[in-house]
Amino acid sequence: MSTLPTRMSGFVLTGHGGPEMLEWREDLPVPQAEAGEVVIKVAASAVNNT
Repeated sequence: MSTLPTRMSGFVLTGHGGPEMLEWREDLPVPQAEAGEVVIKVAASAVNNT
């Protein structure tokens, strides 16, 4: 099993609204898997404002 990094980057939704409410962060903690859970690496995703 490989070790996970302690930090990750991603967008954080800071409130209700449009794309202006998205904030890029590079200091997010990597989630820790609990019993019966897994952590997956996501390379890309989409955002839909509807």
